Amino acid sequence: MGHIRLGTLPRSKKWRNVVELLDTNAPLDEVAAAAAKASELDLKRASNDPVFQLVASLLVQLPLWARAPGFEEVLSTLNMSVESLSSVSAFLSDIDKSINQSIFELGRSSDIGELSRLALLETLSGELRSCLPSLFDPTPKEIRQALASFSSGSNFAHLARAFFAKLSYKSLDYYLSRELANHTGPSKRFSSDAARVDFERALAQHTNEASRIVEEFAGGWYGKTVWKEQKLDQAAINKFTGYAFKKMRSELARRREIA
Repeated sequence: MGHIRLGTLPRSKKWRNVVELLDTNAPLDEVAAAAAKASELDLKRASNDPVFQLVASLLVQLPLWARAPGFEEVLSTLNMSVESLSSVSAFLSDIDKSINQSIFELGRSSDIGELSRLALLETLSGELRSCLPSLFDPTPKEIRQALASFSSGSNFAHLARAFFAKLSYKSLDYYLSRELANHTGPSKRFSSDAARVDFERALAQHTNEASRIVEEFAGGWYGKTVWKEQKLDQAAINKFTGYAFKKMRSELARRREIA
């Protein structure tokens, strides 16, 4: 686990349109929106993917588990231990092992499941480290407190935005990266690898800006579902992620129209 086999760009009409936009040096906004539209069916299916559901459940519930008593027992059910909190790297490594063990038990993986696994690990890495002291190694208590801090509505909204920004970028880049290589070289859209990398960075920034739409509603959903109604289950999480994907697609399309 841990590596995605990069495929070629699908041959659907929508993906051919993406290639045509690259050929004609269309603006980044148009390429991003067209790629999002071409990926729409895969993203719609994401909420029904068992690996994605596992990852989404960890995203939502890890902060709550860290905040509540009995966190050690929860870690045990995830095939982890208190030693997992010895460092951020150890925690992420054990989360990764836990997800991969679940994938092994399921007997299957998927593109969206693998992309979401990577997005979760990168999100937790960045967000946890931003909450922790940088001059000294954090203690297990500090790591747990940092994780628990995302159980508030506003902090969860920030965490959710970071996750969906990374996942949306990864889903667009999954196929695009191979195609971008075909458009790199003299007299092509990208004259050098550096120019292509600049485009990829701009695409990541573009999806990050679009992900603001997720942050706008995630905090309210979290507060209502977790603290007011106390009805947090997989069905509620699936509904939330499905709506997040829908809003991201709509926002990418809107940004193209106003560009």
